[in-house]
Amino acid sequence: MEIVKENTIAEVVSKKLGSDHIFSKYNIDFCCGGGLTLEAACTEKGITFETLRQEIESMNNKIVGTSSLTDRDLGSLMQMVKTEYYPTIDHSFKEILPLASKVADVHGAGHREVVDIKELLQTVGISLDRTFANTLNRLFPAIDTILSLDNPNAEITFKQLEALKGAVERITAGQSFIEGVFHKIANLSSNYTAPEEACNSYRYLYQSLQQLDNKVHGYMHFEKHVLVPKALKIIA
Repeated sequence: MEIVKENTIAEVVSKKLGSDHIFSKYNIDFCCGGGLTLEAACTEKGITFETLRQEIESMNNKIVGTSSLTDRDLGSLMQMVKTEYYPTIDHSFKEILPLASKVADVHGAGHREVVDIKELLQTVGISLDRTFANTLNRLFPAIDTILSLDNPNAEITFKQLEALKGAVERITAGQSFIEGVFHKIANLSSNYTAPEEACNSYRYLYQSLQQLDNKVHGYMHFEKHVLVPKALKIIA
């Protein structure tokens, strides 16, 4: 689908994976306001159509790029989480939190938003730890247990089934919370745009925040569109 100004928000959401995240970033209502055209939405929010189009296409391409992963078995997908997604996000978060604290200490008196951002980062850090712990310590063992059965559909117990479903429900809840926090951070940071007078640390913080946002949402899309559907297929 080629994105044009005349497209409605609802049309784009239905065709372009991840566009909901971009609309949320700019506070564009894609639910009740889905009948609005992209041109009208851009005018209302003070952004250019080309900026919106490029970000939607970029996000969609990242997600579509994971479509080839659907051909992989669950074992290799779980290994990706352990060796790629988790270490990368964990490392990025541990680097950015001290920077956020530094910027908040230095600039917080004149820019209250950086203090709020630091506190939100601490909150999302706890939630990310819980989300990964749930995936690694609940979802993966549940998958391994079911895969070890000779005939999963015939031999699976109610307890094993509930363990898998419970882990998936926690993932869904965690994703909603984390996405909401990043939405608040994006709003507070004017979509990761530092003030003109900002120092290098201030600017680097906002750049790092945007990169972390993209990494986390990339992982959440991987979970939502690849890992979880593949996991649920073993009990279908």
